[in-house]
Amino acid sequence: MKPLILSGAGVELAAADGAGKLPRIAIVAYNGGVMSVPGWGPIAIDLAALKINATTPILADHRTEVGSIIGHGAATTKGGKLLVDGVVSGTTETARQVVSMSAGGFQFQASVGVMPTAHRFVKPGEKVNVNGRVLSSDRGFELVTAGQLKEVTVTPLGADDATSVAIAASLRKGSNMPEDLNTGAAGAIETTLDENAIRASERARIREIDAICAGLDLPLRLRNGLDDMRQMAINGQLSLEALREHALNAIRDSRVLANVNAIRRDAPPGFESCGSKGEIIQAALLCRMGMERLAEKSLGADVTQRASDLRSTHLLDLCRAALQADGKSVPHGREDMVRAAFSTVSLPTALGEVARKVLLDAYNDAPATWRGFAAVRSVSDFRDTKALRPSFGGTLDQVAPAGELKHTTLSEFTATFRADTFGKVLSIDRRDFINDDAGVFSEAARAFGAMATRSVNDLIYGVILANAGSFFHASNGNLIEGADSALGVESLSNAIKAMRTQRDAHGNDLDIVPAVLVVPPALETVAKEALESEFIQRTFEEMADAKYPTGNAVRNAVKLLVEPRLSNTTKFSAASAKHWYLFAGPLASPVIAAFLNGQQAPTVEFFGLSQEVNRLGMGWRVYMDYGATLGDPKAAVRSKGEA
Repeated sequence: MKPLILSGAGVELAAADGAGKLPRIAIVAYNGGVMSVPGWGPIAIDLAALKINATTPILADHRTEVGSIIGHGAATTKGGKLLVDGVVSGTTETARQVVSMSAGGFQFQASVGVMPTAHRFVKPGEKVNVNGRVLSSDRGFELVTAGQLKEVTVTPLGADDATSVAIAASLRKGSNMPEDLNTGAAGAIETTLDENAIRASERARIREIDAICAGLDLPLRLRNGLDDMRQMAINGQLSLEALREHALNAIRDSRVLANVNAIRRDAPPGFESCGSKGEIIQAALLCRMGMERLAEKSLGADVTQRASDLRSTHLLDLCRAALQADGKSVPHGREDMVRAAFSTVSLPTALGEVARKVLLDAYNDAPATWRGFAAVRSVSDFRDTKALRPSFGGTLDQVAPAGELKHTTLSEFTATFRADTFGKVLSIDRRDFINDDAGVFSEAARAFGAMATRSVNDLIYGVILANAGSFFHASNGNLIEGADSALGVESLSNAIKAMRTQRDAHGNDLDIVPAVLVVPPALETVAKEALESEFIQRTFEEMADAKYPTGNAVRNAVKLLVEPRLSNTTKFSAASAKHWYLFAGPLASPVIAAFLNGQQAPTVEFFGLSQEVNRLGMGWRVYMDYGATLGDPKAAVRSKGEA
């Protein structure tokens, strides 16, 4: 599951009260309400289900390298909010800049990095009691019902522009945060900056550092390196996550690795040290499917190596590993083991994420020729949305001194579009899982990924072929028909000329540049001849006439795209093997593809073992929210291709 960045409400920084003392920092990291998060849309997090470590790293802009460490603190939930109380322990230039800028009055924002392990969609208008309040949204929202707090960030601009923060360089002990600016409430949020609490937090942090480094029987060469890393972590120059990664690298280099017997005795050693338990099981599943490269690309080489060390020979081994990693007993029967494993957090999360990764990999691999010319727009809901055509407006008028600016209208220069929801349920029989048929799982996920791409392709080319409102028409100067419209050098040259000479109603040139030629498969060879040949074959009479040169004037003039839907008469009534299209690039918006919240990939939700009494299987819900419309007719040309 992808990391989630939630914008917070405030950061307040206190200067050191005396020499040698670290500056103190208090953060309101999350206000407990519904927020808009890029890649997720409206979202809220249930703080009661958020797992919080004893010490939380404080970073700059969610960057985990050493140079971005600001400090550390103790995170707590209070009054339905997530608060962090700590110190600026970083010795980096970034930490010094934060202290200096806050002293100068710069107002930072805050956000938190959360790794969600479970979430559900709250329907529009539905009310839920979360964080001591009732949350609801007309658009609906995702509710994170379980997750891990990874870090807190101080940033100039948070993920949610609606939040505000105040930073003071001279906050004194016992004072309050100035105001909860996100809600506008006048009530102050009391902060606890007691020195004893800070010392206790620091002692807990050092104990966690020692726990990471303790008990590792390493060669002297590796031991010395890890000791250096330990000291850097104590000094605040290295995060705990980075220290864990160094410890794992040292373990792997010394070949002291977990084996399958260790897995069957107890929870896999170091299961949480290199990625989460779920990530290791994800990588193991991908390796079982023969997708090691996808595992390394999406989860990293270290996690993939750790998964390989599990040496699982059957999908049931992963059920056993998930149960042991979660501290649960392993039933003896295979079906009981599968059912028990699906009650863990690790296995259902891993299966859902693997299905999503395989599906998205197939989705991205499938051809989508419309990306060569269609403009992508993000919409926030399912209502009709208008877009201004780029060819609108003509030129600016010269204004006399103290003169009046002239008005223009937008109504006739807009295109209307909306997003709708498209989806299906993917399911496999539990017997395939028990029988170790990983191929059924991976093939089904890849098939759904390709299906999602085809669905978007069908919609966009269906819109093009439907030609709503006589988009391609002689009155728009973008339709070529007649005996000379068959694809060739001269007809393509005429289409390019028609687009380049497009003008508005006042005679202003629109400066539109042709970008792609889209043809059905039957015209692919002819199109390549027109675009790639250096010379044109002429008759003796034509060669004798100086007005017929042999050089190819349209060679490499535009990019070629071949689209089978243009000639699919079975599915599209207006399809033809003869017609062809010339489009400008996406910036000219000849066609518009709209996606809800800018999400251009399918959403995959895993539901575990089916609860339906007449089914024994597991299912995934796959859906997308998208739409399409014809954009600017000046940026497109259609030729009927008549010989």
